[in-house]
Amino acid sequence: MGNTEFVLKRILTKLEEQGHQARLVLLREKRIQFCDGCLSCSETGRCKLRDNMQTIYSQLEESDLIIFGSPNYFSNVTGLMKNFIDRLFPLYYKNKLRDKKAVAVIVGAPDNMETIKKPADYIKEVADLLNMSFIGDFYLTVRESNEAENNPKSIEEISKFVENLAE
Repeated sequence: MGNTEFVLKRILTKLEEQGHQARLVLLREKRIQFCDGCLSCSETGRCKLRDNMQTIYSQLEESDLIIFGSPNYFSNVTGLMKNFIDRLFPLYYKNKLRDKKAVAVIVGAPDNMETIKKPADYIKEVADLLNMSFIGDFYLTVRESNEAENNPKSIEEISKFVENLAE
């Protein structure tokens, strides 16, 4: 388990302790094809590609809060996350995520805070396009694998973030 997965699991555990239902979707475990830009979803509201996104669409529509979590790769989200976001077009065209809450969780080892904020800014832009309510972002700077789970300060920062989400 990497640092980003640890942070997301910790956030979900804290949300569950507050009485919320939570589900973690690990994109690396899903088969998600690339969007081919056919735009058929603009007319049908459905993606013509058949893969794990069909299940994920339903899960997103059922959610009140969606946490987009990604490591920081060259001042952006991972390719997996970008591919996932590209496949949100059917939900965009049918406005299925309107007013749902969105959060960005970015984990990485930037040279400066501006570098780590860029992926969160991108996720905020995506949330805005989807008419979601962007309610916050969380950044964790780590340089070594498993650093987050072995650092009491990181664990405390995660807990404080979740407490602020509930407010």
